Amino acid sequence: MIIKVLMIFFIVFLLALAYTLWSHSDKKFLIYSPNENLTLKNIMRFTAILLVLVSILGIVILIIGSEESNLITLLLGSLIAAAFSIYLANIR
Repeated sequence: MIIKVLMIFFIVFLLALAYTLWSHSDKKFLIYSPNENLTLKNIMRFTAILLVLVSILGIVILIIGSEESNLITLLLGSLIAAAFSIYLANIR
């Protein structure tokens, strides 16, 4: 039961991150301006879409999958967020 509750929090976190990325793709994000960097804007939106898809997959797994299959959601969500962070760190 505790794993389901924690997974719900993780999925809500992924959705909040997706919303933040999407809503800030037209205004200043941290120290960057996506309006001046089209690649950043596209990657922010692509990452937001991927996070929403992983969240939907996570909800489906939460409902019909086993507790061990929640690892898929954890790995995909973490890898997508990490990849975006690495891209952000390498912007010059």
